Amino acid sequence: MMLRVLLFTLFISVIALSATAVAADTQANAQKKQKAISSQQAAKLVKKRYGGTVLNVKKQKNNTAYKVKIVKPNGQVVSKKVNAKTGKIEKN
Repeated sequence: MMLRVLLFTLFISVIALSATAVAADTQANAQKKQKAISSQQAAKLVKKRYGGTVLNVKKQKNNTAYKVKIVKPNGQVVSKKVNAKTGKIEKN
């Protein structure tokens, strides 16, 4: 009888550990598959930070970033690079 209780407890522990590992793996995969931002979202981010009017948005050849060109209210034309995965505006 004692052996049955011990085996049952061991079995339940293995199942619980397996479920935890599967949940952690699923969460890690979901983060890897995070959808990239769109060109419209990239333009909106740059416009929000720097103001002005968006002239154009071009996706870079390697698909890792967008180049957003704006004209500021003072007439200055500025290009900013936006990371396509994170939406972070990179320093030029």
